Amino acid sequence: MTARYWEDYSVGEVFETEPVAVSEEQIIAFAEKYDPQVFHTDPVAAKGSFYGGLIASGHQTIGLAFAQFIRLGLFTENALGGPGMDEISWTAPVRPGDTLHTTAEVVELRASKSRPDRGIIRVRLATRVGDQDVSSYITTTFLSRRPAEDAT
Repeated sequence: MTARYWEDYSVGEVFETEPVAVSEEQIIAFAEKYDPQVFHTDPVAAKGSFYGGLIASGHQTIGLAFAQFIRLGLFTENALGGPGMDEISWTAPVRPGDTLHTTAEVVELRASKSRPDRGIIRVRLATRVGDQDVSSYITTTFLSRRPAEDAT
């Protein structure tokens, strides 16, 4: 897809990312660096955990969702950074071999009050495995507004 200006989006607009599979090796490698809990790093110990087996870190899950969203190419040229994320929830574990499907929905658009050259877009990234929701969060990003000479 082509990068778009803030004005090119509409609230309610939905994008589907490419699916991404999660392997046991990826889960362990991520967790060893960033979330070293046994139910993320040790398949044997994880069997005795609350989850009954190895699961991906929630941080890995939302990171993969964001990476797939960015790979759509919508924010490539016009993203100016983001002030944060909120409404983060993890509703079911992600296990080795699962394939993540993420839907991105524009939930809010507003012009910047202090910087007229940019707008603010809020996008909900909802991730599922099959029919099971596994995570959701809203990411907020500053986007360039269309320059006056490009206005159509």
